[in-house]
Amino acid sequence: MSDTNDVTKAVALLKQTLPEMNRRNIATTPENYAVWYEYVNGENQDLVNEINLLDLNKTAFTTEVHRDLYNRFVASARESAVNKLSDGVKEVINDFLKKVTKEGRGLNEYSAALNLFSSNMQDATDIIDIKAMIGTLLEETHKRESATQEMQFTLESMAAEMKKLRTEVARLNAEATTDSLTKVNNRRAFDLDLEQLMSVADAEKKPLTLLILDVDNFTAFNKKFDTVIGDKVLRFVATLFKKNIKGGDSISRLANDEFAILLPETDYEGALSVAENVKEKLAKQTLSDSAAKIQLGTITVSAGVACHRNSEYPEEFFGRASACLREAKKEGNCVVGEQAISSSHTDQDLPI
Repeated sequence: MSDTNDVTKAVALLKQTLPEMNRRNIATTPENYAVWYEYVNGENQDLVNEINLLDLNKTAFTTEVHRDLYNRFVASARESAVNKLSDGVKEVINDFLKKVTKEGRGLNEYSAALNLFSSNMQDATDIIDIKAMIGTLLEETHKRESATQEMQFTLESMAAEMKKLRTEVARLNAEATTDSLTKVNNRRAFDLDLEQLMSVADAEKKPLTLLILDVDNFTAFNKKFDTVIGDKVLRFVATLFKKNIKGGDSISRLANDEFAILLPETDYEGALSVAENVKEKLAKQTLSDSAAKIQLGTITVSAGVACHRNSEYPEEFFGRASACLREAKKEGNCVVGEQAISSSHTDQDLPI
C-alpha cells in the first residue's frame, strides 16, 4: 500500500474510532485509543469479539477493563509479531548451519582428493595415469568453486535477511514503547527506563531525579475547544519538553495530559531548574489553531520533583514525585520539590 493510501486509511479509521469512544464516554488515553483503533480496524478479530461480548453484556468500559483488553489483545499481538520474527531468525540460522555443515564435508572430501593426488603423483610414471589424476583433481576443484560461490550467495542472502529482520524488530520495539499521539516514550517505556536508571544510580552512586508534569485545567480546555485541538496542544507540549532536555534525559507520556521526565546524573537543584525552565517557557507561549482560525490563549503546567534514594522501590520514588505534583496542582503553574513539603506529608500521600 502506498503512503498516500496508508494515510487515507488511518484518517478514515480515526474518524470512526473517536465516535466509538465518545459514544461510550471513554477517555482518549493512548492505550484506550489503541484498543478502539484496533476494534474499528477489524483485523484483530479476537478483540472485536471480546468487545462485542462486553457490549452485549452491557459491561462498563472501566480503566481496568481497558487495561485488560490492551494487555491481552494489543500488547500481546505485538509480542506475537516479535516471536514470529524470532522464528524467522532461527530459520535463517538453521539454513545457514546446514550449508556450513555441507561445506565442511565438501572441504574434507576435497582435502582427501588432494592427499590422494599427492600420493599417487609420487608413484605415477605413465602420462595417461597423470592426465587422469589431473582430470580428477580439476573436477574436484570445479566442485569446490561451485560450492564456494553457493556459500558466498548464502552469506549475502543471510546478511540481507538479517538486516530486514533487525529493521522490523526495531520498528516493532519502537511502536511498542512510543506514544502514538505525541511520539515520545509511553508508560511502558517509562517503567522500563525508571527501573534501569534506578539500578544504575544505585550501582554508580550517581543522582537521578524525576519530574512529573501535568497540564493545568486540561479537561476544561478540551471541553471548550474539543479533543482534536487538545491533541494538537499535547503534541506541542511534548515537543517543547523534548527540546528543553539534554541527551541523556528522557520524556514519557504517562496518561492523557501527564508527562514524566527522567534526569540521570542531575541533582535535586538541577531538576528544579529544569522544571522551572519548561514551565516558564510554556507559559510564555500564546497558542492558536490556524486551521480552525481560533486563539487558544496560554496553557500552563504544574510539576512535582523528587530525587532518587538508594535502594528504594520505583513505586516509592514515583509516589514522592506524584505527591509533590498534587501539591503543585493546588496552585497551578507551579513547581513543588519534595524538600518543600514535609516527609510525613509525602509518606502519607504515597500511593499503595
